[in-house]
Amino acid sequence: MLGISPKAISVLLVEDQESEAFMVTRILTRTSQAVFEVEHASSLQEAIQQLSENDFDVCLLDLGLPDGHGIESLHQIRCVDARLPVVVLTGNDNETLGLAAIEKGAQDYVAKGAISGQLLTRSLSFAIARQQKMLGIAADANTDILTGMPNRRRLSASFSELVEHCKVMCIALLDIDHFKRVNDLHGHLVGDHVLRHIAKLISESSQHGIQAARYGGEEFAILLPEAGLENAIHHATELIRSIESSQIELRDVCLKVTASVGITSVIDGDQLEDALRRSDVALYDAKRSGRNQVCVKI
Repeated sequence: MLGISPKAISVLLVEDQESEAFMVTRILTRTSQAVFEVEHASSLQEAIQQLSENDFDVCLLDLGLPDGHGIESLHQIRCVDARLPVVVLTGNDNETLGLAAIEKGAQDYVAKGAISGQLLTRSLSFAIARQQKMLGIAADANTDILTGMPNRRRLSASFSELVEHCKVMCIALLDIDHFKRVNDLHGHLVGDHVLRHIAKLISESSQHGIQAARYGGEEFAILLPEAGLENAIHHATELIRSIESSQIELRDVCLKVTASVGITSVIDGDQLEDALRRSDVALYDAKRSGRNQVCVKI
């Protein structure tokens, strides 16, 4: 019987010393403890660029970068992706710095002089597991694991909470245009990256009580409390323009996508399914009218 190959753990190694980076990469790619794919960034700015373009399972971060300032480097990495587990590299005699990094959000630290395949594998694997446990991803029934967004269950609970207190509310359904084509041309790994990218743009635009969730597949639902149709249309239009102008990159793939949105007002007596049904009709109108636009169903 053929065994199932273990999933490779993608590591962003941030280290300015080429010899150190070569050594760590060599150790990780040759260890028998796990399968690692290592991407190297030689500066903090290069690391930030890599994080904005690619998805990683864990970051191995040297705190002595020339364009960083010790713990501040960790802070900047976490500003780009707060969900990414980070293991910091310290000098042999700098346990204090390692502990300080853990207090600031790192999952572990490793002294450079003590590096081995077994130690790095254990540290990186434990860092991923601890971060997942802390975020509640594995056990949280209200979270979409792929994107980290609230899921349909949480959307339903949020709708019930908001509808009791809001005088007006709109709901929008956003669908990524031609998403099947993305999967067919580039594969599901790129498709998943696109979903995470769009989820991030939606989340970044969700202010002033706006709540968004992954509704299913390539669809996202957005609750806009205390927003009339005019404000909801304005918000959705800005969002799809942001998506249209955004460039999505993963390794050697670079692409752009657009999205369509259907909006409706929540009326007295509406259940979530009622409002979503009207939003879906509006979304269909947006697709039929050429995509990359916002349509409304009263």
